[in-house]
Amino acid sequence: MDLTEFSNIMHNTYKVILTFVLVSLLSVSAEAQNRTYSPYSRYGLGEAQDGGFGRNAAMGHTGIALSSSFNLNNINPASYFSMDSISFFFEGGVSGFDQKIKSKEMTAQFSDMNFSYFAVGYPVSKWGFMSVGVKPESLVGYQFFDDNASSVDLTDGNYTKYNASGSGNTTKAYVGLALSPIKNLSLGAHFSYLFGKIEHFSLAQFPNDPIALKLGTAQSIAINDFYMDFGIQYRHQLKERHNVVIGAIYHPKTGMKGKVKSLVAAGNGVDADGTMVIVADTIRYTETKLRDNALEIPEKIGFGLAYNIDDLLTVTADYTLAKWSESDFPNLSNAASGSSNFSIDDEETFAFGLEYIPNYRSASFYPSRIKYRLGTSYKKEYLVAPNGEQLTDFGITFGVGLPLKRSKTSFNLAFEWGQRGTTSNSLVKEDYLRFTMNLTLHEYWFMKRKFD
Repeated sequence: MDLTEFSNIMHNTYKVILTFVLVSLLSVSAEAQNRTYSPYSRYGLGEAQDGGFGRNAAMGHTGIALSSSFNLNNINPASYFSMDSISFFFEGGVSGFDQKIKSKEMTAQFSDMNFSYFAVGYPVSKWGFMSVGVKPESLVGYQFFDDNASSVDLTDGNYTKYNASGSGNTTKAYVGLALSPIKNLSLGAHFSYLFGKIEHFSLAQFPNDPIALKLGTAQSIAINDFYMDFGIQYRHQLKERHNVVIGAIYHPKTGMKGKVKSLVAAGNGVDADGTMVIVADTIRYTETKLRDNALEIPEKIGFGLAYNIDDLLTVTADYTLAKWSESDFPNLSNAASGSSNFSIDDEETFAFGLEYIPNYRSASFYPSRIKYRLGTSYKKEYLVAPNGEQLTDFGITFGVGLPLKRSKTSFNLAFEWGQRGTTSNSLVKEDYLRFTMNLTLHEYWFMKRKFD
C-alpha cells in the first residue's frame, strides 16, 4: 500500500467517524420533537411511522422491491447493494404536516414542521454495502377534554371535567448491511437500536363539589433495546433495459426492554401545564422494568414487485402484514387516560407507486430529466373501535426528484393527502396533508486517484 492509498483510506475513515457522530447527535434531537396531534396516538405505542425516505414517500411509501444507485431505501436493507461501488450518499429530510381533526361536535386544526430523518450509505468492500441512519418509529401527541354534561346538569355536584394529554416518541437508529452471494440476488439486514419515552396524563375535576380533590394519573414508558430485520431482492432481466425485481422483508417478533412508571394522586391544585395535581397525596406509585415479553414489536412480513425500464419508468407494488394481535405491550392508555374499549388486530398495508423520467440524458431541456413520482396506499391499522370497525388510513402521494447537473445529487419533494378514521360511532376523522423535503447528496469518496 503506497502513501497516497493510505491517505485516501484514512481520509474516508475520518469522514465515516464524523458521520456516526452526526447521526448520534441528530437522534438525540429527534427524540424531543412532536409530529402528531392525533387522538388515536394515545393507544399502544402511538402512531407508527412509515419507513422509507424522499423517493419512497412520493411513491405511496413503497420500497420492498425498489433498488437504485441514486437514492437510499431503508424499507428493504437488501436494496443497499444497488449503490454505486465508489460513492458515498448522504440523505436528510424535513417534513411538515397540516392535520384537521373532526368529530360530530368539533373541529380542530394543527400544523408543524420537524426534522424527519438522516442517513448515509457507502460501500465497505466489493461484496458489501452499508447504511447508517436515524428515523422516528412511533409518535404520541394528543390533548382533549371531556365531561359528563350529557347526563347531569352543569350545576350538579356530580358534574365532572376530564382532561387527557400525551406526548413523546420512539426513535430508531440503525446500521444496515447488504451483500450479494450470487449474481442478481442481494441479501440485507438491519441492526437497530430503538429508544424513546412516551408519557400519558389525565386529570379529573369536580367543579361543583367544594371538598372534592382533583384526581390525576400519569404514566411513562421508556424503551431502549436492540432488534433486527431482514430483506431480500432478486432481479430478473427480461430484455435490454427491462427487468423485474422481486423483494421480501421479514421482522421477527422481538421483546423490548425498558421501564414503566405509573402514578395516581389526589390534591387541591393543578400544575402550570394543567396535566397533574399538586399538593398531592400519592394513592399509588409503581415502577416496573419491562421483561422481554412485556413489550413486543410484532412479527412483520412484506412482499414487493417492481417492473423497471432503466432510466425511464418504474412501477411497483407492496403488501405488508404486521401481526399485532399476537404481540403484547403495556396498556399505555388505560392507566393514564381512562379505560379504553379499543382492541388490537393485525395491520395490513397495500401500496402502489410509479416513477417516470421523460429523458434522463437530455442536455437542453431540464424538465425532461426530472423524476416524476406518484402513488397510493391503503392501510388497515391495528386499532379496532368498540363497534368492531378497524381503523383505516388511505393516502395519495406525488412528488418530484430534481437532479443537479452532471451529478447523482438530487433534491426531492413529496406530498401526501390522506384520510384516517371516521366520525361515526363517536370516533374522530383525520384529514391530513404532509410534505417532505429531502436532499440526496452524492460524492465520489472511494475513487482511487492516480498521479503521474
